[in-house]
Amino acid sequence: RKEVLSKEEIQQLLSTDYSGLNAEVCRAFIFSLYTGVRYCDVCQLRFSNIDYANKLLLFEQMKTKGRSSNSHVEIPLSDGLLSLIGVRPRTDEFIFNLPSNTMCLQVLRHWVERAGIDKHITWHCARHSFAVNILNNGANIKTVASLLGHSGLKHTEKYTRAVDKLKEEAINSLPELKF
Repeated sequence: RKEVLSKEEIQQLLSTDYSGLNAEVCRAFIFSLYTGVRYCDVCQLRFSNIDYANKLLLFEQMKTKGRSSNSHVEIPLSDGLLSLIGVRPRTDEFIFNLPSNTMCLQVLRHWVERAGIDKHITWHCARHSFAVNILNNGANIKTVASLLGHSGLKHTEKYTRAVDKLKEEAINSLPELKF
């Protein structure tokens, strides 16, 4: 079971200084937290994948490329995400210059520890956190499936179970009633 960062933990992470760590890794992880994009896809994103006029990220998922008609994904980008990316219109430069997966996970582990978050966070947790948090904010499952590039709802339904678990934990966090 993958860990999920709550909205509060994401804010905690964002407010934690990452000086001395690879800033590109931290920026790319933030991008994944706010878009649900997989590590393998973040590594391949180029400025040419950004439609600045329409504020869209357009790319083909590495995992399903050539095997699914849903491998093409369009994700709306907020002004904050566009600011995180920066502006380099229509170039083929990579958006994030990332080291190896192992090095990225090491940076991520140090940053999460620095933030005081006691969870085993991997890159894929950003994708899970994105899905669970937007479901918690009221997005419907079909929208989430589309943003994640899922070919059907079957793969997206696992996130609804995580949302149900979070609801149960929230209720159970209240003091016990004794009559």
